[in-house]
Amino acid sequence: MFGVPYKDLDRRRAYARDWMRRNLDKARLAMRRWRAEHPEEHRERRRDWEARSREIRRTIWQRRRARILGAEGSYTVTEWLELVASCGGRCGYCGAPGALAVDHRLPIARGGTNRIENLIPACKTCNSRKHLMTEEEFHARLARERGDAA
Repeated sequence: MFGVPYKDLDRRRAYARDWMRRNLDKARLAMRRWRAEHPEEHRERRRDWEARSREIRRTIWQRRRARILGAEGSYTVTEWLELVASCGGRCGYCGAPGALAVDHRLPIARGGTNRIENLIPACKTCNSRKHLMTEEEFHARLARERGDAA
């Protein structure tokens, strides 16, 4: 490669990041030019990135929403992914697989926190049906609907 000062990949990346910080306008112009010249490759890279980062973006949005509502505490994306894995990638209420949303065992509106201990992965259906109920209230409702409690 010509014009690259380092053969070591890590040093080369560090150099490139530093150069981009110093030459922000040039870097932006070069990126725009590349995207215009390679629209298909850009679209494919964008789709791949979005697929890889879907859970991260969802977690960031949920944390922001809780902050806006004034909830105490926070959690990391890693903590959330570990919680989902501990539930087997299934809803914590009905056990359905698929896309899972953050649900608060004690809702923020009823004084719950946004700490990982207060979260449970929930499918969209259960999350919508639970609304402002606590986890116990929702489990009782599910049991009544199944006819478990007389």
